[in-house]
Amino acid sequence: MGFVSKDLPNPDGAFSPKDIAQSTKIYDRTGEVKLYEIFQEEKRTVLDLPQIPSYVRQATLAAEDKDFYQHRGFAITGMLRALYVNIVHGGTLQGGSTITQQLIKNTLLTSEKTFTRKIKELILAYRIEQKFTKDQILKLYLNEIPYGANAYGIEAAAQTYFGIPARSLSLAQAALLASLPKAPSRLSPYGGSQDELLRRQSYVLDLMVKAGYLTPDQLKTAQAEKLVFKPKREAIIAPHFVMYVRDLLSQHFSEQELNAGGLQIRTSLD
Repeated sequence: MGFVSKDLPNPDGAFSPKDIAQSTKIYDRTGEVKLYEIFQEEKRTVLDLPQIPSYVRQATLAAEDKDFYQHRGFAITGMLRALYVNIVHGGTLQGGSTITQQLIKNTLLTSEKTFTRKIKELILAYRIEQKFTKDQILKLYLNEIPYGANAYGIEAAAQTYFGIPARSLSLAQAALLASLPKAPSRLSPYGGSQDELLRRQSYVLDLMVKAGYLTPDQLKTAQAEKLVFKPKREAIIAPHFVMYVRDLLSQHFSEQELNAGGLQIRTSLD
């Protein structure tokens, strides 16, 4: 175990924006027409936990880690379930990540899906749980996690997708934003998977009811709300295709690598 842990990053002072490198460019099949540029313009406004509405926090807990306040950084049941999937389907270890583990993956480690990286993630999760309180970890998560469209943290996500501060989010909007960290590129409101995003939002609302966060009447009110997204103003050609490509990339690279890794992507688009 020592050879795995000796070179781990120190959690102290690690939760800050990384050095900017080069943007990632997505091209057509000729490599001459640029479809989209992914760059390190991290939109982020840090909020204290009391500034974030309780139902925003609850939606996140219901969607990502319902036992967050009970475990010590990792959940054995989730790990066993992920191991089962890995054994049955083969390939790399996946799934079973708590909020603490997701925070580590997005700030301290890469998204590489290997057993060695998973062990590093578990060691760091234990260390972070020893150093920070649960509320401090949740605050870090809600201010650090990528929500897509260069929006990092719940405040930037609220401003990017709805044009309002996080404190003004409705329950329906909060549940939708809590749905994004699972796959921020694929589920982007600006891509071609809005139906899938809305299904996940409905699923998150149901989870909130099961967790005791919502009453049936609150659920009905949230389900009845028609969501209107702020228009996307970035230059992009073939947005649905580009978001599909970006989702494929996000399965192999971290958000940091995508935003600042200087990748040159040539696609099949004619």
